Parts: sequence; C-alpha cells; structure tokens
Amino acid sequence: MGSYTSDKENNPQSVAEAAVAYDTPFKKIHLSRSGLNSAFVNDLMSKYGFSKAELARLIDVSPKTIERHFQADKTFTGLQAERLLLLAELYQQGSSVFGSQVKFLKWLNHEIAALEGSKPRSWLDTHHGIQIISDEIGRIQHGIFS
Repeated sequence: MGSYTSDKENNPQSVAEAAVAYDTPFKKIHLSRSGLNSAFVNDLMSKYGFSKAELARLIDVSPKTIERHFQADKTFTGLQAERLLLLAELYQQGSSVFGSQVKFLKWLNHEIAALEGSKPRSWLDTHHGIQIISDEIGRIQHGIFS
C-alpha cells in the first residue's frame, strides 16, 4: 500500500478532490482514519444543500458537535468520515448520471416509486440507505427504470 507524507497534505478540501484522493479502498480507509477537515464537510453541505442539523442527523452526531468541529477546525474521523465519504461518492455519482447538480438534487427530493414512494434524500442516514440510492442511480444510468 502506498504511503502518505502527512494527513494534512492528503485531506481533500472539496468533494471533487475526494473523488481523486480516494480512488482505491485502501485510500478510503486511510482517509476515514486520518479524518476529513471542515472545508471538505462545508463543501459537501453546500453541494447537497444540507443544514448543520440535517448533516448531524445523517452522520449521527449532534449539531453542536458539528459546530465544535468547525470552530476548532477538528477533523471528522471514523464512522462519521466513512459516512461523509459515502455521501461524497453518491453526490459524484448522481451529478454525473443526471448531468448536473441541479437535476440530481431535484431527483433526491422527489418521491420515487421504486423507493416505496419516498424521497431518496430520506434514505441517506444509513450505509444501506446510501447503497440503495446508489443502486437506483446505477439502474437509471443503465436505462433500467423500476
């Protein structure tokens, strides 16, 4: 496995940088362990239009914890980092398949029959929910509408 010179040098500042930074499972694990900085999390919130309260719910922390991380420029590690990376991957996948951020976000907020009539955005609070949404986007990409 390749080595990193420092966590700061390899911590993506944006969702787009993360797509390049974690192109292998080993790098994803390293990045989850070393942590994601506040700039990355702010960019993810901006891309999705998440409030701090909504992001807190999605990564299973309190809004105060998120605020403390931002104020102290503390990294998000472990399970929170893994969830943030999954959300970043999903964002990249969705924006690519739908051709734009706007179309992807619109789809996330519409009720989908394949999801029991629920909005895809409501499934983003668990690993399996994110996987279900990713699978649905994959079906759309291949022209399989369910």
